[in-house]
Parts: sequence; structure tokens; C-alpha cells
Amino acid sequence: MNLIPFTGAVVAFLLALSSWMETIQKDKERNEKNPPKVSSSGILSSKFNLSFLYKYTATFLFFSLTILLLHIYAELTKEIHFESFFYGIHIPCLLLIGPLGYIFFEEMSGGEVYKIRFFHFLPSLLSVLYVFLFRPLGDLISKFGFELQTNLFYVESILVLLGISVVSILGYISFFLVRMFVWKLDSMENIQSSFLPFISFLFFSLFVVVLFVLSQLFFMSLFLLACFALTSLLVLLLVLKMNHKDLILKFKLETRLARYQESRVKGIDVSQVLQRLSDLMNLNQLYLHEDLTLASLAKHLDLNTHQLSEILNAKLGYTFRNYVNGFRLSEAARLLKEKPEMPIISIIYSSGFNSKSSFHKLFMDRYGVSPQVFRSKTN
Repeated sequence: MNLIPFTGAVVAFLLALSSWMETIQKDKERNEKNPPKVSSSGILSSKFNLSFLYKYTATFLFFSLTILLLHIYAELTKEIHFESFFYGIHIPCLLLIGPLGYIFFEEMSGGEVYKIRFFHFLPSLLSVLYVFLFRPLGDLISKFGFELQTNLFYVESILVLLGISVVSILGYISFFLVRMFVWKLDSMENIQSSFLPFISFLFFSLFVVVLFVLSQLFFMSLFLLACFALTSLLVLLLVLKMNHKDLILKFKLETRLARYQESRVKGIDVSQVLQRLSDLMNLNQLYLHEDLTLASLAKHLDLNTHQLSEILNAKLGYTFRNYVNGFRLSEAARLLKEKPEMPIISIIYSSGFNSKSSFHKLFMDRYGVSPQVFRSKTN
């Protein structure tokens, strides 16, 4: 039974590794596509210096779970007695799970993850100082367990911090559930296929946390069951990421749309407009429709043409035509590289252009060579 948390640690590490690789791959694809820049208030801004924490949120989240489960395994197998320095390392990790989960949820649902307050991370930082700098002198854990009277206060304080950590995670998950129910009630036609799997996933997460709370407060016999439930949750998430990426993408689209409609009730939220605009172009690929106009795009955004034109000019620095053509040129360049057998005339129309001459001129302006030369160089 002690292998349950170890198995969970392995799965969590695989999730952390896959998230890290996905982030690197997304960066590579973003650099290759060279999408239009967004102003400093937007999500895709090249001027906005993304912190390492925000960029690798999922990686840090699953790595924190890895350390937590390894710590549980070490306690269950008594290995922690031989490596007493690591006693308490799970506290900062637990206090990070809530804020990191918050950022992860906000990113998936189109929120402004960069506006998270510093105080979300303050408990974790302070716990690091307490756990490692205020540790009692000498070996904290003897081979006889926690029997040293001088360390009793420290051990009890760690247990208190453990309780606070679990309760904080409970609060974050409850917040996610409330938000999803609000979106579901307000957007009955928008959140359909993706709602049930993810709301079930959140309820399962809530169940896992409740199990840990009950095991700590009342029934320690539930501890292994809680570990098993957490491991099962991680396995489920790994399977979801491997085999149901389309469901995750659909969830992002539907919740971002629900969030966008929610923000429109309060007026124009430019950052939400930019995120929704990014989804329409990058995910829905509206630029592939050659009859796409400023009016039709504004209708998708529930804006009038003047409002959209002003946002494109003031926030992105593009006219509507230049903005759309940027995506079309990136798509044409991708097809030229990935489909060498595809005729260039077919690529022109497949990319959303309806004029051969204008395509060649725009392509030369952007890449400095003709489509034929570009294809020969890349292949």
C-alpha cells in the first residue's frame, strides 16, 4: 500500500515533464508563426515579460504534487527518519497548489492570470522560511519518532500549517466550482459537451481534499484512501491529456466564450476582447474565410465596427486587413513548408486569400522572397 503515493509521484512527475515539453513546443510554434503582437495589456504581448512562474504554471503545479507524494511515501516507509532535513518540505508545496491551480484555471478559461495578487504566494514563501530557518537544532526526527520534547512545538506547528494548507486548497477548488456553475447558468447554449467532464473532475478533486481533511482531523485510516484517490485523479488527468486533447481545447473555447459574455455585461473589457479575438483567429481560424469582413468579425465579438477598428489600431497597431493578412500569410508559409506537393494556387485560396497578385505582393513584403523560393529554401 505504501507504493500508492510513490506511484502517484511518478504520474505527477510525468505530468510535470509533459507540461514542460508542451510549453517549450508552444513557444517554438509561436516563434515560427510570428503572430501579430498584442499591446502590453494583452495576453500575447511580446513586450510583457512573462515570469518563469506564469509560463510554467502547470509544470510547477505537478512538480509540487510530486514532492508532496514523495514526502508522504517517505513518511509511510519511515525513510523520512533518515532524511530529516526534508521533513516539512511538503508544506510550501501544499500552499503553492492552490495559487498555481488558480493560475492554471484562469489560463484555461481565458482569465487575466497576470493580475494574480502577490499575497497568494506569500504563505508558501513564509512557510519556507519557517520550515527551514526555524528548524530546531539537532536532528528533528529520531529513529524513535517525534519524542524529543524540545521539538514538540515545531512538530505541532507543522501539523497546523498542514491543516491551513489543505483548507486553502479546499477554498480554491470551491471557487472554481462556483465560477463554473455561474458560467453554466448564464451560458446554457455555450457550455455543453465540456462542462460535465470538468465539473466532475473538480468534484473529484474536492472529494480528494475532503478525504485528506477527514484523515488528518478524525480518521487516519482514511489516509491511504486519500492517497489512492489523489493518485487516481492524477492518472485520470494524464489519460485526459494524452487521449482527449480535443476535450481540453473545447473546454477552453467554451469557458472563454462564457467569460467573455460575462464581461460584456459590464461593458467593454479590452483584455477580454483581445483574448476572444485571439481564440477566433488562432483556434477557430476565421481568417481562412475569404469573405471575412470587419463587420462579421465585430459581430462575433458583440462589438460594432468602430469599436473593433479602434481596438485593432490602438491596442494591436494594425488595420483590420493587415491583422487578418498576418494570419493568412503565416498559414500560407506553414502549408508551403509542410505540404510541398500542394500547388501554390491551392495554398493561396486555402489560406483565405482571394487574389493571387495581392498574395504574392504581401508574401514578398513579409518574407523577402517569392513563395516558390521560400518553399525551396525550407525544403
